[in-house]
Amino acid sequence: MDCFKKFAFLIIFLIGASSANASNSEFIGVIGAAIGEIKNQNNDKLVNGSKIFYGDTIISEAKSNAQILFLDQTVLTIGEDTELTVDEFIYDPSNHEGSFVSNVKSGTVKFITGQISNKNPDNLEVKIPSGTLGARGTEFVVLSESDNKSTVVLLGPGPENSLGMIPGNLILSDGITSINITTPGYEAMVTN
Repeated sequence: MDCFKKFAFLIIFLIGASSANASNSEFIGVIGAAIGEIKNQNNDKLVNGSKIFYGDTIISEAKSNAQILFLDQTVLTIGEDTELTVDEFIYDPSNHEGSFVSNVKSGTVKFITGQISNKNPDNLEVKIPSGTLGARGTEFVVLSESDNKSTVVLLGPGPENSLGMIPGNLILSDGITSINITTPGYEAMVTN
């Protein structure tokens, strides 16, 4: 019977530990630069050096913007009047495996993808009000103007870049149709 109690305690402990790992207390990034009024979902003001945690929502007010540096080297620059939530961020620095899901609810966000996307583009997902997109080794901008219209622009790099970088590739979907964007400067719009 003692063996069963120890086993049950171990199972309960492991479940509790894994739940704690998925909590909002996991540090996943930092504000590299903040100008103006930037806050999180708790209305805490975010300034240069403020930590970003799993599950945080970052909100920029008018005439404000911020740059967020994540542990996998992904960089997000959020423009004014923007709301973005980090729905998922899992990263293992030893093998660069992980998953990054963000939700651009409104506003403008520029993404420079990091190790998670370079390893496997399916592991970086950006939710927008009218669809989703995945990205590989690239730089792109998402503009969510309303609940039913979003624009995505691929910035690069192109397939024949002189730096030897992985060519940029975006896969944009409205839930029914998907398109690939592989040429820098091209944009696509998704509407409901």
